[in-house]
Amino acid sequence: MERLYDFLLKFRWVLILIIFGLTLFFGYQIKNLRINPDLITYLPKTDPAVKLAENIGDEFGGNFLAITAIETENVFEKETIEKINEITSKLKLLDGVDYVISLTDIIDIKKSEDGIEIGKLIDEYNLPQTKEEFRKLKEYTLSKKRYRNRIVSSDGKTTLIITSISKEADRRKVTKEVREIILNSGIKGNLYFGGLPFQLVEIGDFIIKDLKLLTPLVGIVVIITLYLNFFTLRGVLLPLLSVLISTVWTLGLMSLFRIPLTIISDAIPVLLLAIGSAYSIHMVSKFEESGRKGLNFRDSFKEVSISVILAGITTIAGFLSFIVGSYLTAIREFGLFSAIGVMIALLLSITLVPILLSLTKIKKHKFTERFKVLDRLEGLSYWILKKEKITIILFSAIIIASIFGTTLIHRKSNLVSYFDRDSYIQKSEKVLEKKFGGSVPIHILVKGDIQSPEILKKMKKMQDFLNGISYVSNSHSIVDYIEEMNDLMGEGNRIPDTKEKVQNLLFLLEGERIIEQLINHDKTEAIIQATIPNLDIDEMNKLIKTIDAYISKENNQEINFSFTGEPLIYSHLDSSLLKSQVTSLLIAIFLVFLCVFALLGSYKGGLIGLTPIIFTLFIIFGVMGFSSIPLDIATVLVGSVSIGIGIDYSIHFLNRYRFEIQRKQSEIDALHSTLTTTGKAITTNMLTVAFGFLILIFANLIPLRRFGLLVAITMLSSGIGALTLLPAIILITKAKIIGNKKTLNGGKNENC
Repeated sequence: MERLYDFLLKFRWVLILIIFGLTLFFGYQIKNLRINPDLITYLPKTDPAVKLAENIGDEFGGNFLAITAIETENVFEKETIEKINEITSKLKLLDGVDYVISLTDIIDIKKSEDGIEIGKLIDEYNLPQTKEEFRKLKEYTLSKKRYRNRIVSSDGKTTLIITSISKEADRRKVTKEVREIILNSGIKGNLYFGGLPFQLVEIGDFIIKDLKLLTPLVGIVVIITLYLNFFTLRGVLLPLLSVLISTVWTLGLMSLFRIPLTIISDAIPVLLLAIGSAYSIHMVSKFEESGRKGLNFRDSFKEVSISVILAGITTIAGFLSFIVGSYLTAIREFGLFSAIGVMIALLLSITLVPILLSLTKIKKHKFTERFKVLDRLEGLSYWILKKEKITIILFSAIIIASIFGTTLIHRKSNLVSYFDRDSYIQKSEKVLEKKFGGSVPIHILVKGDIQSPEILKKMKKMQDFLNGISYVSNSHSIVDYIEEMNDLMGEGNRIPDTKEKVQNLLFLLEGERIIEQLINHDKTEAIIQATIPNLDIDEMNKLIKTIDAYISKENNQEINFSFTGEPLIYSHLDSSLLKSQVTSLLIAIFLVFLCVFALLGSYKGGLIGLTPIIFTLFIIFGVMGFSSIPLDIATVLVGSVSIGIGIDYSIHFLNRYRFEIQRKQSEIDALHSTLTTTGKAITTNMLTVAFGFLILIFANLIPLRRFGLLVAITMLSSGIGALTLLPAIILITKAKIIGNKKTLNGGKNENC
């Protein structure tokens, strides 16, 4: 390390220029950083549910539907219909829009003198004009099952405009254009925007807003904390500079590798500001300590660097556990780039910060205690060391209560639940659920001879089954059109008896857009569509099991049903969260154990060093259960993140304790010295990180708020555990936690 320090000083101006140049380069790349709020894409492309949904989207379209509800006193009025027609025409002209369904652009089948007339419900070039014409239109529309509660509510007060957005389009841009056209149309009434496209646009906007709001707020918290800790410009600017550079480099790398910001990785800048400054804080603190004692910082550089590196490695290990332990690509990306960001902050703390420190003068001065509240650790340490049994009993009681709380944890993969109750997304979904049964599409892919009456009857039976499920509404397929046309031909509202008759009816529909959405060109595949409201994950899984059980009973060599849609994808998302939680926790614990073992050279020491973290995990899950915080795509990260960050406190505590023991002190004296020295640094760092993460409670998205709150709680509990539970266990077990072999920093004190 002395050689590294000499190298840094020898080439400091060259290194400063290189770091400055790289910062400009990566900063320039950030302008190309994309945003991806789509939870469905967080699953691997090889996921069966995702593959089937994409195949259906490619074959039949209609996988990405922007649904607008227009609520007025009476939809069937001249001004309203004219505005709907105007909006529909403009939307159809947008690049990236596949099709639009509205009252003025929806298929209608009527009986004529020649048999059947296929046209539109309302002729866009010949709109109704008189009240009588509108009365008849309303009466006719609401009498048709195909329109009632599908495109217009049964009370005639709410209607839908459904816009299908192309897979190849810039969906975020097109969705915003759709919303702008409708908002600027001047149509009277209440407007509600539902469906996945509008939800994803809102989340994308929230990600940008959170970056602009939260990053400066955390920066302010860090600045205040640094100033109160050092009372020097150097103590504020250097740690802040290192984390700002690491944030720029990390986001720049994400942009270079075309990794978008997601609901999860949105937290990376806040995370780096909150935890990345700790490494530079230790470096500056050691520098100022050398100044107070009149020592050469070169001699102290090795001591502090090894401790900082080990603390950084444990944090990196916590994030890397997501790469192996998570099924979701978004969580893997979060783990990888968080680890990269921490590594950059760590490297800057042992390179750039010492270089800049070398350009300042060390002043020998009297040390004055800045945080008098930390002096209370002197008295508290005596109490802790005398009441170790009470400490163990108290922590055991908390763990038992937390175990009970853990049983109350529930899960959520419902995108709508990420928004506040008074948000327009939540309000829109409630209206769509009340008036139209919901906005979440489900699809049943049917494979077989779709022109066969027997296959069509099986499809009809499937629709009847779906209609019998309380959550499912508006099931429809090509069967509905065949039955209606057969009825108009005088054959009754049923499926024709022969394949030839079916073919004749389908021939009449050739060229109509509806055919492409419900049946493929070869007539070997068809789709049954339906909608459901946004359900809790347990209800959603129950629905999936019900449909899957029916499908497995009905499938045979002639016909094959496959269920897909958002519910199945969210179910896969949910099951992957559970798997990610367990796997990443186990990996993180194992990696952190190896780090502590490397420090102490003792298996017992490694296990005892983990106790504050294990206690913290119980606290996390207990708080989640008792406060009804669900396991979702953000809170699933808390456990491994907390292990990686929280273990730092135990490492600093045990490293100082090891040094005191090697000075031939008794266990009591060694623990007392550790608590009154390193204990102060742990307390300061614990509060800094906790307050930094608490800033996330101001995030727009609810999962990020929960994530910030839980990480703040875990920082406090892991810090308190290191200062109280750890010494109590050492005293009670009297275990030999220091190995005989040479440890990572050769037995020297890093004093931090």
